[in-house]
Amino acid sequence: MRRTVDHSMIRLRENIDALDGNIQVPQGYTVDQALEKIGFGKYQLKMISVLGFFGVADALEIMLLSVLSPVLRCEWELSEVDVATVSTMVFAGMLVFGPIWGKMSDKYGRWPTLWIVMFLMGWFGILTAFSPTYYWLLFLRMIVGACAVGTGQSFILFAEMLPPKHRGKMLVLTQLFWATGSFVLIAAAAVIIPRFGWRWLMIFTAILSWVSLGFFKLVPESPRYLLATGKYEKAVTLLNKIAATNKTSLPEGRLFQPAVQEHGKIKDMFSPYYRRITLQLFIVWFCMTFGYYGVVLGSTEIVERARVCDISGNIIDEHTSVAVQECGCRQLTPDDYVTLIIGTLGEFGSLFINLFLMDLIGRKYTFVVNLVLCAIFVLLLNLCTTRFLLSFFILMARMFMAAIGNVVYVYTSEVYPTTFRAVGLGVCSSFARIGSMISPFIAQVILAKSVSSALGVYAAVMFLTAINCMFLPIETKGRHLPETAILH
Repeated sequence: MRRTVDHSMIRLRENIDALDGNIQVPQGYTVDQALEKIGFGKYQLKMISVLGFFGVADALEIMLLSVLSPVLRCEWELSEVDVATVSTMVFAGMLVFGPIWGKMSDKYGRWPTLWIVMFLMGWFGILTAFSPTYYWLLFLRMIVGACAVGTGQSFILFAEMLPPKHRGKMLVLTQLFWATGSFVLIAAAAVIIPRFGWRWLMIFTAILSWVSLGFFKLVPESPRYLLATGKYEKAVTLLNKIAATNKTSLPEGRLFQPAVQEHGKIKDMFSPYYRRITLQLFIVWFCMTFGYYGVVLGSTEIVERARVCDISGNIIDEHTSVAVQECGCRQLTPDDYVTLIIGTLGEFGSLFINLFLMDLIGRKYTFVVNLVLCAIFVLLLNLCTTRFLLSFFILMARMFMAAIGNVVYVYTSEVYPTTFRAVGLGVCSSFARIGSMISPFIAQVILAKSVSSALGVYAAVMFLTAINCMFLPIETKGRHLPETAILH
């Protein structure tokens, strides 16, 4: 037996020597290498403009909650619990449908899923404007929330078209559109609600979802998704189109096709390699929505109830608190809208924070910095101070909390592979809605009884989440997007 093995090895050696210098290694390239060669250009700029509009429409529907509360409280004589339930039902819809949209996106594609989401969000948004009762409003807003959570697929679609070198910065810039939507919503509310009422504001926000459908001809399917599902020719055709638009070319050779794996399996998120990162991401996502909607909804409540002090802390105006105590409600004044608009400017500031920090210190420590600073400014909202300083504290808290939201979308999209990236984002986003369902009862019920207790809860959750982020096992800065899952 030993002699046979020896002769076989000798013959193998002779064959290798004979072929020496004539062996040709197949030339080819991956999707990431193709996108690096194509570079960032006109095509990606067109995509960020089109897909960003979906972010504006999403922000308008979700941020509507921040200005709706005072109006509904007065018009329908609602209690704090009733008002908080409106927000909670929106997030309940998100909780249920997050994984459904993600699984649909991984199985049938990003493009058709996004189209269905935007159509239904506009349809049920308009129906909400005609709600005859409080309970009809709850039901229809829940359906709108179920649709709104699916707009995250536009983020996945854009992420999968970006070269690794530019991905971090470009994904951060998508926050610009959410910030724009938030700003437009508050500005529109200041004009529409006093003159025409909250129902017309709902119609305005819903119609913009349908306007986005007109841009869908400009949106292609993800090349990564096409390749991962075996649609090789379509993937190559799309990459050639992107290269032609950017006036570049693909690398030489043939596009490598990754091993075909089953798509959209939630259980893959909990396989040994991904289990820890998934559980830690759940904590970050929970804090992001819990804190973000705490700052957004709490800002409205604080503005509605806050005493105004001079720079030394002496009370000079408490008419807003008295109005709420005696009448049970108070419509937002022009000054209140100005304060809220200033707060939304913090969303734009988050862009500069993340653009500077994410590629400098990485995603993990960008989480930590934003969480700690947000917690500090949330605690400062306890102070009785001037209207100017109150606006500044709200702006800073909103800025750092929005920055956390942007980073968690980027990190989640980068850490999961193409085979379950969309469902991973969907499940994480769905889990996050537990935080956003709880948050209204802290920001609108407990805060009405004790401002310091409510703000203390938010700050504590942020500090604990910062510690969790320090121990995230993977840093995705400069990392290529994984195509297939590591399941062993």
